[in-house]
Amino acid sequence: MFIVPVPLPPFSHIEKQYGPRIERYEGALVQVHKELEVIFAGENLKVTLKHRVKSLTNLYEKLCRRLTGLPKGTRQIIPTDLMGIRIICPFLSDVDRAATLIEAHFEVTEKEQKGADLGFKEFGYESLHFLVCCPDRVREEQGLSADTVIEIQVRTLLQDAWAEVEHQLIYKSEFSPLDEPLKRRLAALNANLTLSDIMFQEIRDYQKNLHDQLRQRRHAFWNKLNSLEASPLVPSEEKKIGVAEISIPRSNDQRLLEALLAHNEGDLERAVEIYTIILNNEVRHDLRSIVHIHRGMAYFSKDNLAAADIDFSSAIEEDPHNSKGYLYRGLIRAVTEDITGAFENFAHALTLDPYSQDTLLERAKLYYKIGDRINCQADCLRIMDINPENTKAQELLKQL
Repeated sequence: MFIVPVPLPPFSHIEKQYGPRIERYEGALVQVHKELEVIFAGENLKVTLKHRVKSLTNLYEKLCRRLTGLPKGTRQIIPTDLMGIRIICPFLSDVDRAATLIEAHFEVTEKEQKGADLGFKEFGYESLHFLVCCPDRVREEQGLSADTVIEIQVRTLLQDAWAEVEHQLIYKSEFSPLDEPLKRRLAALNANLTLSDIMFQEIRDYQKNLHDQLRQRRHAFWNKLNSLEASPLVPSEEKKIGVAEISIPRSNDQRLLEALLAHNEGDLERAVEIYTIILNNEVRHDLRSIVHIHRGMAYFSKDNLAAADIDFSSAIEEDPHNSKGYLYRGLIRAVTEDITGAFENFAHALTLDPYSQDTLLERAKLYYKIGDRINCQADCLRIMDINPENTKAQELLKQL
């Protein structure tokens, strides 16, 4: 550990003691940086990593500043931020995940949430700070002492942006009693950044919830399709949907999420009603196409193949580039024994999205059903070119 006696020695003395350590510190940080990259990649946590060894000039300037606030009788200063790693996360929840991983993989000697009770010199600064022991293997390779520590800072992108600006505007400048208007403006700016971090997290949570519901809905759709392929159903008539009882003034985003939740919970009547409310509002053509797809899937789950076919056709009319509309309409045609119509729709879908494994697989299954093993094999091999681990294509190839 690097220890500085008090009173502070001349710059030349610090240079003589600290200079030879810089290269070894840099080598240690490079190794720990790489270890963190591996840890975060293993957890699919996307962060930006930076590291730095404190320069001699910055070290001496900080030691000079610290002397003014030291209690009487202090004999030495032990800098703990000579080696620093910064972890910059997109969202607030990523900060928590990164912190958990640090505590799991390193020996933490100190943990502090900066920003709770800071003086104005650190105005608005927020960051999670750790002091961790330098890993034994790294320390031994670089010839560092057993008490060597590394400071790790974890913060969001917005917190990092503020810290960079704050360091120049506030930390390195002198404020006077006449600076109160400027302080208020800076406080407002920091509050906006903090609010933005919270809003970004809320948007991310909403998107994650929405995507989770979409995945569940797709899974249920394919399970339903598999059951119908064994025993095709005759299209049935659907009663007219009444929507007055749930015409609650909310955003279409909220309605879509509510519809997906109802859909995944098996409340298909309510799901169809909410999808219909959305379609009765002013919505962009591409979004209307997506909602028609969702409602068509709900009708499909209700065994109302005729209504599902109409919705998938409407999805194509709203957005002719929606390959999913052609795929799902092709599935309806295949289930209802319209083989020619199914092949036509699958061909349209593949024109729009040549790499769709779902479309290729459904067309391969239809080829197999009518006994066209050559084209079935060709589609399966095409799938394997795109994704060699596609187990359904592998199984179909084995059946040929």
